[in-house]
Amino acid sequence: MSIREKLRKGKAYYEIRLESIGGLGANLCGKMLGELGLKYLNLNSSSFASYGSEKTGTPVKGFIRYCDQEKEIRVHFPVINPDVLVVFHEALLLDEGVWKGCDKETSVIMAVNLPDSMPANILPPDVYERVKSVGKCYLLDAQKIAMETHSRINVVMLGATLKVMGVEDIEIGRKICTDTLGKKYPDALASNIAGMERG
Repeated sequence: MSIREKLRKGKAYYEIRLESIGGLGANLCGKMLGELGLKYLNLNSSSFASYGSEKTGTPVKGFIRYCDQEKEIRVHFPVINPDVLVVFHEALLLDEGVWKGCDKETSVIMAVNLPDSMPANILPPDVYERVKSVGKCYLLDAQKIAMETHSRINVVMLGATLKVMGVEDIEIGRKICTDTLGKKYPDALASNIAGMERG
C-alpha cells in the first residue's frame, strides 16, 4: 500500500526502517528518503540514523517518517512498527532484532545475492519462517546491480524503496539523486541514477 493510501486510511505516520551495516550507505539513503518527502512528495518528513562507531561492518539503522504536510512530526524515537523494512545485507536476515515490530502490514525489501537460476530454497529456513509473518517481500541482488551500473548499494536500495512506497514517477528518484550526489560526486551521478533506476 502506498504512502498516500495509508495516510488516507487514518494512519498517523508512514514509517520506514533501514537495517544495514556500516559502509553500505544506509545513512545517506535515509537522508535522501527524508528530503524526498519534503521536496517532491508534498509531505512532512523526518529521518535520522542510529549507529555506534562509524566503522565498516558495524550495525546501522535508519528511520524515516512521513505524514501529511499540515501535521507536525512530534515523535523522535526509532521506528518500531515499520510500513517498509529495508535490509541492506543478507547476513542481517538471520538477526531476530532486524525483524522486530514487523507484521502483515510490513513490506520487506531484502538485498540478497541471487544465483542465475532461482532455487526454491534461496533463503535460509529461519528467514522463511519470519517471511510468513510479514506482508509482501521483495528480493533484489543489490550488489550485482551496483557492480553492473558502477553505482552504490544505497542508491539501488533507494530505487527499490521508492517503488515499494508507491512512488511511480522515476523522475523524483532522479531529482533526489541529483540534489544529493550531483555536486559532491558529479562524475558518478549518471551511474548512481542508473543504479537507482535498476533498483
